[in-house]
Amino acid sequence: MKVILTGATGFIGSEVLRFALLHPAITAIVVLSRRNLPLKHPKLTIIIQTDFLDYSDATLGACAGAEACIWSLGVARSLSAENNRRINLDYTMVAAETFTRELAPQLPEGKNFRFVYLSGMMTERNQERKLWFMSETRRIRGEVENKLMDLQKEDRERLVTYVARPGGVLATNSLFPGSLEPLARAITVDDLAVKMLDTAINGHKTQIIEVDVLRDEGKILKKELFKEKR
Repeated sequence: MKVILTGATGFIGSEVLRFALLHPAITAIVVLSRRNLPLKHPKLTIIIQTDFLDYSDATLGACAGAEACIWSLGVARSLSAENNRRINLDYTMVAAETFTRELAPQLPEGKNFRFVYLSGMMTERNQERKLWFMSETRRIRGEVENKLMDLQKEDRERLVTYVARPGGVLATNSLFPGSLEPLARAITVDDLAVKMLDTAINGHKTQIIEVDVLRDEGKILKKELFKEKR
């Protein structure tokens, strides 16, 4: 299976990439990145994407045959509201619309393109609700979720969207006790990465995947596929 990945230089995206290169079901992964990665692998193609609002024919050609995209590109805070909206909302929606229009029709009949969006816990989809903290980020993520769901409704035959909502994301070897992760609504980055990959490959029974499901299923998948324990 061929998968597209963004945000591969970040904390979460880099872990998704690490497991994608190990995953037996992933045969090719195309990373769209503003800068090159110091990494070479037979499965890996790196495309330098300087403008995430415009996809060239060459870029789309490199992505041809992809069945899913894991979108882990975004910022929690930005210098301006305009920049925040451009990166978190506009970049995401232009990609989802472009891949649905250009890549999904290339898939075999009966297959739809999976778009896995990295959101966050306490995302607010009700744009009128008053919020007391992190209001801008929570609202923008909620707006993205709404628009992705609307896009799927417009083209159910070609697109299915999934939303991962982790809480606090911990380093793989964090000293935080694993037994306390459910209480803290936390998840280790490796568990999150493995579950996001599995969603891109196999889908999920619900479109919104909350932190407890991400963590619990991620741990199981990690042990089954990669023999890693934590």
